[in-house]
Amino acid sequence: MRPETVIENYPQRSLRDFYYILFRHKWKGIIVFLAVMVTVTLGTFLVAETYRAEAKILVKIGRENVTLDPTATIGQVIQPVQTRESEINSEVDILKSRELAEKAVDDIGTEKFLNPPEDENLANGSSGAKIPEWKRALKRNGQAAIGVAVGFLENIGIIFPLDDREKAILSMMKSLDIETQKNINTLSLAYDAESPKFAKAVLSRLIEFYLDKHMIAYRTPGSYGFFDQQSGDLRAQLAKTEGELKSLKNRTGVASLDEQRKIILTRIGTLQQESEAALADLAASQAKVAEFKQKLAGVSPTLVTQETKSSSVHGVELMRPRLYELKLKEQELLSKYAETSIPVKEVRRQITEAEALLAKEDPTRTDVTTGINTTHQQLHLVLLTETANLSSLEAKSRVVDRQLADARREAQGINETEVEMVTLQRELAIQDSKYRKYTESREQARIDQALEMNKISNISVVQQPTASLKPVKPRKALNLALGFFLGIFGGLGLVFFSEYLDHSIKTPEDVEEKLQLQLLASIPYLKRK
Repeated sequence: MRPETVIENYPQRSLRDFYYILFRHKWKGIIVFLAVMVTVTLGTFLVAETYRAEAKILVKIGRENVTLDPTATIGQVIQPVQTRESEINSEVDILKSRELAEKAVDDIGTEKFLNPPEDENLANGSSGAKIPEWKRALKRNGQAAIGVAVGFLENIGIIFPLDDREKAILSMMKSLDIETQKNINTLSLAYDAESPKFAKAVLSRLIEFYLDKHMIAYRTPGSYGFFDQQSGDLRAQLAKTEGELKSLKNRTGVASLDEQRKIILTRIGTLQQESEAALADLAASQAKVAEFKQKLAGVSPTLVTQETKSSSVHGVELMRPRLYELKLKEQELLSKYAETSIPVKEVRRQITEAEALLAKEDPTRTDVTTGINTTHQQLHLVLLTETANLSSLEAKSRVVDRQLADARREAQGINETEVEMVTLQRELAIQDSKYRKYTESREQARIDQALEMNKISNISVVQQPTASLKPVKPRKALNLALGFFLGIFGGLGLVFFSEYLDHSIKTPEDVEEKLQLQLLASIPYLKRK
């Protein structure tokens, strides 16, 4: 058992300890720093320089944005809610589509994508400078080495083998960069390649194929022919229906159902009034004829022209013609007025008074002389006149009834014709509406076809592809700066990691901390020289 000792509390780690760790593992840190710097430098100066070609496309508000395709507007039109952001994203998807990449690769050539041509006068970012032969040889050897490695991985089944065309397509899609900005209707296109001319050529061809694809995407192939055929068929059907409707109108003599029906109904109403009036006149004339016959039967054809009577008898003779006249007047008034009317009542009152006076007189007579009774002649003449009037009224009533029956049959014929005519008019209206729709759609399709043939759309190339004479990759200063800091921090990390893994006793403090023993003395270690 060792005696209990009191161990002093040494201070915590200081800057001297940090320097001690650095100097202890300095060669490890230096080797890591140099390795990183050499690797970054070699990679920066030996990697192939990449040039960028840029272009800008403006997506305007055009026909493609404000109208629907003609084939989508045959039925009910629903206005689509589409934002400018979605339109821009649609154009970006078209630009990034594999179809455009395949067209560009097939048009330019697969070999040029795998081994891009070199622009010697633009190498190294300076005009007139040529690529050193050693750099070209190094590039060829590097590509050969990569090819051997890829072939080995393909043979063992780690990666799937690809043909040259597929590699070129994937390389192009990877090198293409498209940027959009919020609230801006322009697309920024960029393509990176080892040759500025090649990058510009690829981007130019891609934009050409994109413009063609944009026209095709917003146009429906064959829509003009379809609508032209449909409008022609509907035109023929419309002409046929119009001919049938015209023949029906000519056959029935009805130009307009409403006007013709209005005329017939007015005529029927007028004839009904005339028929009712004729019946009323006929009834009045029949009543007159019957009354005149009755009165005529009660009047003698002869009349006493002279007799000698007393004064009272003479008054009776004077009163009797007056009584006949009042009765005739009564019949005439009855033909015009009702029995309860005032003129009829007044005449009947006078007749009653005359008959009362005649009843009071003494009928005794003497020396009677007879002659023709003028009253009988007048009644007979009036009867003949009224009989002729009755015959005319009966003929008029028959004619009016026949005309009324004809008018009603004509109205019935119009009702029967109405069904056929309304059906034809309905079909004509439907066919006319369809014909107008298909004609408008055909015109829209014709406009789209003309725009497609002339390559007119809402896409404008505001900046043609231009290639920079200065390579965008590698960024030598940035790479060297990053390599410098990476080497420093990598070396420091390795130094402190090595110190963390080293558990040996190196300082007096380690002795007391790890062994729990009091240090009496320490002898520094010196190398021989």
